[in-house]
Amino acid sequence: MSESDASKAEPTLVERWLQDQQQWQRTLFTYLDSMMKNDEFLMHMGNAMRGSLLAGKPYPTTPPPAAASADDAATADRLEKVLYALHQLQGQMQDVLMTLDEIRAGAKATRLKPDSTKKPARRARAAAGARKTGNRRPRS
Repeated sequence: MSESDASKAEPTLVERWLQDQQQWQRTLFTYLDSMMKNDEFLMHMGNAMRGSLLAGKPYPTTPPPAAASADDAATADRLEKVLYALHQLQGQMQDVLMTLDEIRAGAKATRLKPDSTKKPARRARAAAGARKTGNRRPRS
């Protein structure tokens, strides 16, 4: 019975692994909770996250106040030019779409006309041509 008592008291390999994992999780959460109260850590963490989003670009820094106004004016000018070009493209695209709609409407109108109206016109022209020459077409 001493062997069975020892096996009950000693956890299995999986149970020990789970306990170790739970202990690591507790340690990590305790550490992170304490670091969330540290402003310096949060600043470094924010920079690291921003850096991963920038993908190799330098961290954005605040420029001196005098340079900021010059950059703002240049940026606003470039933005205005881009918006103007965008509005031109939008107008041209609208013109193309309206032209396509007109072409489609014209194509639908020609498809909707019955073919029976075209045949008598051909017969009348053929008969008129026969009358002009004085030759009659033989009847079959």
